[in-house]
Amino acid sequence: MEIKQAATTTRLKYVVFLLALIFLIGTLGFHFIEGWGFLDSLFMTLITITTIGYREINPLSDPGKVFDIFLIFLGVGTAAYGFASLAQFIVEGEIQRVLGRRRLDRKITRMNGHYIICGNGRIGSLISQELQAKKKSFLVIEKDLQTIQELEAANIPHIAGDATNEEILVKAGIGKAKGLIATASSDMTNVYITLIAKELNPNIFVLARAETEDSIKNLERAGANKVISPYLIGGRHMANIILKPTVVDFIELATGEKSKDFYIQMEGFLIRTGSSLIGKTLKDSPIRKEIGLIVVAIKDHTGNMIFNPPAAFTLSENDVLVCIGGTDALKSMKKLVTG
Repeated sequence: MEIKQAATTTRLKYVVFLLALIFLIGTLGFHFIEGWGFLDSLFMTLITITTIGYREINPLSDPGKVFDIFLIFLGVGTAAYGFASLAQFIVEGEIQRVLGRRRLDRKITRMNGHYIICGNGRIGSLISQELQAKKKSFLVIEKDLQTIQELEAANIPHIAGDATNEEILVKAGIGKAKGLIATASSDMTNVYITLIAKELNPNIFVLARAETEDSIKNLERAGANKVISPYLIGGRHMANIILKPTVVDFIELATGEKSKDFYIQMEGFLIRTGSSLIGKTLKDSPIRKEIGLIVVAIKDHTGNMIFNPPAAFTLSENDVLVCIGGTDALKSMKKLVTG
């Protein structure tokens, strides 16, 4: 459909150019043959090509009649073809838009275990870029028209509407979603989104943005599982750069913030049913000896966080291992924990 519409666009450009050329020839022809003014000559060319049927501006001489016949044969067909091409361009563009929206709606309907980003502002757009880079399933709820057009151009799944509207959240598949990220610029809006989201799906993980410390408490009361204040985090991070530069450099390297191409990364792995790691100690597992990863922390199946776990720690199903290592090693670890 896109290739066909592009061909129609090119054809339409040629037709417009040809029509402009014919209008120029007609105007100049009547001007020099009949001695009319440019406005009368242009008007005569217009009513001739469009076959409107108004009376002639002035009686035509024999050379003028011959020229008019030539103009009719040259211009009428071209004008008809041009109008047909324009209609085709408009219809195909509308069809493409409708079909594209229907495909997007079907894709959203089939989503399961996805993330819902409420608002694609500065914070929301960064989150969507990261999720897209990690090939995670997600969609954006946005009400700003210009931002919606940008989402369409980037081919990002989205729903136009207000995230505080219950029907919009249901349409976004909140009942099947894995998580919701409330990134509206207003803290009260994020509180409202959190309340509705938790009412529709009590088990959904809600990550909310807050501007002030008081709002953090309100969002936690509303049911948000995690509340982030970009200003507080940014301020603390800047202070740590001054106070603990080496530690910050290491964290940035481990989390991939220092350089996207850097080898060392940090990632968490959930031990699933069937994994060969279940029942083994860290010492006996291939994590360090064969794969080459460092386990810096473990969140066990009961929810306890253990930093620098001992070699005798026995791994269990649903334990989460926080590991540091190279990209290839992390890929091998992913296969190991899934069994």
